[in-house]
Amino acid sequence: MIPAGIGQIHFPFVSMPWAIQPMTSPSQNVTIDARAFATPVDDPEIKEITDLVLGEIHQAAAFIADHQYGDLIAARSLIREAMKREQPRYVCAICGTPVHLVASMQKRFFFRHKTEDGSCPAVTRGSLTEEEIRARKYRGLRESEAHKKIKHLIERSLRADPGFDTETIAQEKRWSALDDPQAWRKPDVQATSSEGRFAFEAQLSTTFLDVVVGRRMFYRDVGAHLIWILASFSENYRRMTTDDLLFSNNSNAFVVDEETVRISEETRRFHLRCHYRVPFCSGGVISDRWQEAIVLFSELKKELQNQRAYYFDYETEEAKCLDQQLREEVVAYWTENMSVQMKGRPEHHGRWLELKERLAQRNVAVPDHPDRSKSFSGMMNAVLSGLAGRGVGWKFDSLVQCAHQIAERRPESLLAFAFAVEVAGHKELLTSQDSTGKWAARRKAMGIQLRNGDQKFVPPQEWLPALAFLFPDVGARLAEFVRSKGLFSKTG
Repeated sequence: MIPAGIGQIHFPFVSMPWAIQPMTSPSQNVTIDARAFATPVDDPEIKEITDLVLGEIHQAAAFIADHQYGDLIAARSLIREAMKREQPRYVCAICGTPVHLVASMQKRFFFRHKTEDGSCPAVTRGSLTEEEIRARKYRGLRESEAHKKIKHLIERSLRADPGFDTETIAQEKRWSALDDPQAWRKPDVQATSSEGRFAFEAQLSTTFLDVVVGRRMFYRDVGAHLIWILASFSENYRRMTTDDLLFSNNSNAFVVDEETVRISEETRRFHLRCHYRVPFCSGGVISDRWQEAIVLFSELKKELQNQRAYYFDYETEEAKCLDQQLREEVVAYWTENMSVQMKGRPEHHGRWLELKERLAQRNVAVPDHPDRSKSFSGMMNAVLSGLAGRGVGWKFDSLVQCAHQIAERRPESLLAFAFAVEVAGHKELLTSQDSTGKWAARRKAMGIQLRNGDQKFVPPQEWLPALAFLFPDVGARLAEFVRSKGLFSKTG
């Protein structure tokens, strides 16, 4: 995986039980689902790269294939930016030259040297530089009518909104850095509001990643926001440039068209059409759906340092899905492997250690051997039984039997059990199973003991973070109760 230290972006690694085939158009543009794993070229010239931060050598093809497509696209912008700032993260393992990620026409990836002088056996560059290719491509090319139109639509939208200073709205006006007059850009449209200074760039055709990264770095350095605007967007037909903009912008893409301009002028507030990914977890698998909405520009979350603006916070919602996925995996493991019959079997221990490592990444501690920690296993059994309305981890059919077991053997888990019963709506079930009234009498006596400060009911402090993560509703109620009663936790 790409280490998180490379930047602010989050790099999830989620196994997918199904393969996603790339989508093609009549013009052979390849569109790949963001959650499909990236594909390296068959025989890369650079076969190994060195991570200068971690001091590790990676097989280039395996490095690429270990990442989902969307994450790798976002990462390649960060890799390119680090290289432009003369702080490369990855270098060729043979010659030590900085490298960056490049995609073929079929969106298959490989690493390329920043420069080549013939000293390395890996040859990754053609005879023309990117600057020469750009010069040939755009030599004598007049600005397209489509580009003129979208600039005009952006300007109309801005002028409709009194929140923008009309004197600052301009097309193709030179923007120089205050500390370096030789550093300048000429954004398609620029404007200033109470939120800051903005540069709007219309993306209509193929743009080199180097250009995208360079503009992002310039506007960050001058303290301004760069907003990329598309003429249209289709999740099923995306060019590489669109992907570079999309996945480095928290999976949000913005469009300005005739409808959004009309709404902006009618409401006198700048509106854009936003296309964004929404993650969801079903059956332990995280998938995405695409949505779109016409939104206010003022509603966008704007991050100056990351040069991002977004309406929907994909990364935060994805993190919630990943947390939920992990919770479900832990509960499934416990239900399947921690019963009286299965508890402690060595063939299941490796799976638990894998879950333990993933929990540790979220600062959640669990024991190496859960069956050997009576306080932890007691808490898990108590909460899961309370939520299920039956015994989980114990040989009990009824909830009231679980209640007596906890009161006698694991009183420190009694509060967690009680809140689990409450969260699941099983209070009446528990009462209905107390045909002899023994539980009611015991509950009354324990209530008196608890009010008198009996420490045996205090939950084990070391497992409270795990409880809060694995069972948020139960954990929140227990934490509030402990806080309000001034209970001191103990370890078990």
